[in-house]
Parts: sequence; structure tokens; C-alpha cells
Amino acid sequence: MKFLPNFRHKSLLNEAKKLADSGYSVIPVHGDNAPDEPKKPAIRWRQYQKRIASHAEIDAAFDKRFTALGIVCGRVSRLLVIDFDDQRRYRQFCMRLPQYADTYSVKTRRGCHLYFRSDELVPSHQFAGGDIKGERSYVLAPPSQVGDFTYRAMNALPAIQLQRGDIDKLLNYFHVNSVATGLPGGLRRQRSDMDVARVYARLAGQIGRNNALYRAAAIAREQGMALADVEKCLVPLHVEQPAKDAAHRREKPVERLLEAQRSIASAFRGGSVARPDQAGIPNAVRERLLTAQGSSIMPRFLDALYLAGWKDGAAFTLSEAVDVARRAGLSRKSVLQALTGDRSIFNGRHIISRRYVEYLDNRGLNLKKRGRPVKVVFQAPSAGRLLAVLNVRWTPSDALCESDLRTAKSYRQALHRAYIQRLNPQLPMRNFADRLGASTRTIRRYNHDLGVQITACISRLQLAERTVRCLPRRTGDVQRNATAGYWLEAAAGARYPAWRHIGAKLLKEAGKTIWLCIRRASSYSLAAEPAPAAEYTSIRAAEFLQLRVWRGETVENPGLRERAMGLLRRAKERVVTTGYQKLRLSYSTVAERIADDKIAETINGYLYALDERGQQLRRPARRGIAYRMLKEFGEGNVFLALRDTADEVLVSLARGAERAATARESP
Repeated sequence: MKFLPNFRHKSLLNEAKKLADSGYSVIPVHGDNAPDEPKKPAIRWRQYQKRIASHAEIDAAFDKRFTALGIVCGRVSRLLVIDFDDQRRYRQFCMRLPQYADTYSVKTRRGCHLYFRSDELVPSHQFAGGDIKGERSYVLAPPSQVGDFTYRAMNALPAIQLQRGDIDKLLNYFHVNSVATGLPGGLRRQRSDMDVARVYARLAGQIGRNNALYRAAAIAREQGMALADVEKCLVPLHVEQPAKDAAHRREKPVERLLEAQRSIASAFRGGSVARPDQAGIPNAVRERLLTAQGSSIMPRFLDALYLAGWKDGAAFTLSEAVDVARRAGLSRKSVLQALTGDRSIFNGRHIISRRYVEYLDNRGLNLKKRGRPVKVVFQAPSAGRLLAVLNVRWTPSDALCESDLRTAKSYRQALHRAYIQRLNPQLPMRNFADRLGASTRTIRRYNHDLGVQITACISRLQLAERTVRCLPRRTGDVQRNATAGYWLEAAAGARYPAWRHIGAKLLKEAGKTIWLCIRRASSYSLAAEPAPAAEYTSIRAAEFLQLRVWRGETVENPGLRERAMGLLRRAKERVVTTGYQKLRLSYSTVAERIADDKIAETINGYLYALDERGQQLRRPARRGIAYRMLKEFGEGNVFLALRDTADEVLVSLARGAERAATARESP
């Protein structure tokens, strides 16, 4: 058994008494005395969860065998500790919530502890990358020693005092907005000028003095500080702050002063980018849930919450949710599936977050009532959280009423009706079915019930001796005497298969106008006036050839190879100057967006993520690299940049045509 030297034992004992006098409940911890369980309390410490030990009790409890001391968290010590086990998670926290980073901190073996003072009841629980230490928990405090590591203070700042609203913001950050890139809105707690100055000083060395000034001013505005107070605090600091880049042009103090005033004024004029207020969830969220879960329970439940006015973090209980959902035609079983069942999780994350607001006894510290369940309050997700969890982009929301939520059929049919009213789309029937997670037969039934007017869209090309060569030849392996999707039509309305020999025979008959007709996707509308049965547009022979190449048909045309090579060159030139499309990656989407081979021409893009300073870290678009980046930076923080889709289609068409012509000319 090891014993502490006298000077170290005295230092540990004095620190424990000092913490007790400051209002902290302390307990001895084994430390090096128990190598297998170094963080185990050395005494029974339940009573010290309700009261602070006296000096005599501390002298009796702390002997030379124990090398560490612990501080009991919770209301007994008015202490809340955020334990970061991941340094990258801690740096992200400091970047995104710098107003909470300047508090008393302790260096640990794997990360750090952030100390906050609070009178609120917060249960202990975990988050991705650490723990929140509240009721019935403790943390090791300096100068505790475990093995060869000694806990030490990282700064001499006082612990920040938290109110109920601050705790909600912190919990929302760790459990709701973990992939968000901005600061949570609604912060209205007054803070001193020194806090805003610390925020500016911390950010200036990371993102530059101008960006730091704008961000610090925006935070001060959210805290409710006046414009004059912010200028009085930040303008002198900005004038004296050196530039991050040594090569930056040296500016006069007057220029810096005017620059600071303009930046602060811009921060106070600007606000968070607010999307139009809408009664329901975004359409992209509805479609993703319908197709991914194969059920309408979750989107109908979310729309019911939004129609009841519960959104953007509104708290509700299970019984309240059942009452609201019953008016929308959802049973208690469906509500349980949406809140705690299989429908409540998407890609490993809760769609509707929950918060523990009562732990044993909400009125006091009567911890003898064992076995009482923790009360759970659910939080209505905001549109931003739904978009982040489901990994979709923001789209408008089609207005629905409670009658539209009564059944799964009425819900899908209402979405189909609103989509047609809004866009009058021209799409294949399969696209409507995939959007709602239904079959094409169901979509036809919806069209019949809603009275949708369908107009056939047909492209036409007048056949001539020069254009008849674009028609396909009929070979012996063709089973049916028909050409799918296009046909020949005479002036009298007679239709024929679009074979080359039939087109040449019809052209020889004098006085006949022959049209090559190509069926396009139909257009749909709900207009009051009747729509035409068909709409005709013109098409060129080259476009028809491209359509055949896209369908995988073998095109027999002597000059096609030269035209395909020219198309390939033009498409490559367009790709060089084209922009990139940004796609957010997750573990479930890597396999479908990145090919499993290593052929360079099949992966036209790159992977990137943002580091702590907001700079892009680019990597090749390989599947293995994508998984490693997701593990390092987390889901929602890794993106795949792809070239414009239209140009890629042109390139693929040209390559297909080139391969077909080469295969035809080869002996």
C-alpha cells in the first residue's frame, strides 16, 4: 500500500478544506491506492450528496492512503461539469459557443473539465464525446494524482453562473444541434463587457480579427447588449489587435476605428437567416421519411405537432402528444412508435429529442426515494434539426389541414395534390411514386380521385430521306415488332413501328407526310379549365440519336463517331469550367455515392471537411477515405463535391456513343 508524502497529503487536505469553504462537497478518492479502480470513492458518499462535510470529517476521511479528491456535482455543490473526452469535440465547442468557453477548466488525461455554477437540477448523462456531470456524480479535482498524471487547473477564471435558459442552450447544443454550424438563437442573458472581450480575444487568433469582431458583436447583440456598450468594449480592442497575417498592410488607427464601427453596425443590422414561417414540416423531410421508413406515422405526427404550434424546441409530455395526435387520427400506439419505437430513430439519431427534467424528487434532495422513474419531456424538433438528422436540404412546406392527416391515404394524397397544384409537373409516373413511397398503381388511383388532368407530351420530327437514317434497323433478335417509346405516324393518324425499312417505304409513297413521334413524360395539372389531350414539340435528329444512345441502343450511322467525338470534347471543355455540387455524406450514403473501384474517370470530385479554423481539408473521393473522414470529423461534417450533373450526363452519353461506334467498326 502506497502512502502520500507529508507535503502532498497536506496540500491535498488543504485544498479539500478550501473547496468545502467555497461551497463544494468533497470526498476522498482512492487514486494510486487502487490501481484497478483509481476513481472509486474511498468512503460511502451518499450523505455528501445532500450536505457538505465539515473540517473534522475531512480530516478523518482524507488520510495518506488516498491520492485524489472528488467534488460532488449537482445542487449540493451548485456545480455542473462538462467532461470532454475528445479534444476535437472541445475545440468545436469553443469555436461555436465561445461565450461558455471562458470558465474555470481542469486538464484531464483525455480532455478537460469545464466548471459551471447552477442551482438547477440536471441529471448526469452522456453525449457524443463526453459526459455532463450533474446529480449523483462527481469529478476529480486538482491536485489529484492517478498514475503518472496529475489533474491541474488550465486557468484561474471563475466558474460561469448558468440560468435555466443557459442550461437548455447547452443541452440543445450537445443533443440537438451537434452538427449545426451556427450559434443557437434566443440567448438573452446579460453578460459583462469582459466576457465579450474574451470572446473576441479567443476568436481573433483563430479566424482573424475582422471575423472575430463581427462574431463577438453578433453574440453581444443576442445577449441583449446595446450598440453603444459593444462599441465601447470592442472598438479599442480591435484597434490594438495585430493582424493574423504578418504580410497584411499596416493600417492607421483611424482606419481601424472606422472599420470596427462598420463591422459592429453590420452585426447589429444583420440577423439570423430566417426562412418563411410555415405551418408544416419541409417537404423534403416528408418525402425522406415516407421513402426511408415506408410508413406515414412519423411525418403525420410531426405535422400534427406543427399544426398544434409545437415546434422549435417546444416541450411536451407523452400524454399531451397523445391528445394532439388523436385529433389527427393517430393512435397511442402510433405515438409510441414515433417517440420511442422504431420510427423514432433515423440513421442512429433520435428525430425527436428528449430531456430529463425531473430526477427522483424535483422539490428537494430526498434521494431515499429509490426506484422512482425519471420524468421525460420531449422537444418538438425545429426545421433545422430535421434537415440535419435526415440529411436533406430545405424546401418549402405544402399547407395541410388536420383532415389531411387522418389516414395514410389522405396524407399521401394531400401531398400529391399540393405538389401538382404548386408545380404542374412534367414527370414520369415512377417519380411520383418514389416521392411518396407508393406504387404507380396507387398514384393512378390518386389522380382519378383528385381529378388530375393529364396531358400527353410528344416530340415530333418530320421524316425525310436525310433523317430516315437515324431510325434503327430491325434485326433477327428483336422479339416484338415495335419500338418502345417512339413510332411513325402518318397524316391520317395511322401508326407504324419506327423501323428504318418501314420509314423508307412510307417516304416512297407520294403525297404523305410522315412524322417520327417520341413519347415524353406527361404533364399534370388541377386547373379548372380542361387541358388538351396532347402537346406537340419539335425535336432534331441529333437529339433523337442522343436519346437512343442514352437508352443503350446500338446506333448505326456512319458519321456518328465523329459527332460523338466532338460532343465528348465539348462536354469535357464544359466540365473544366463547371461548378461543384456539395453533398453531405453519412455512413449510409457513402456506398451509393462513391464507387467501389479506383478508376479516376468514374469519380469526378473530391471529399472535404472543415477543420477548427473553418479551412477545407480535401481528400480524394475514395470510399475508404470517406469512412475514415466520417470517423474523424463525424457525420454531417464531411462533404462530397461533385461536378455539375448535366455535364456528367453529356460526358457519359458521348463515351457510350464512342464505345458503340468503335464496337461496330471493329472486325
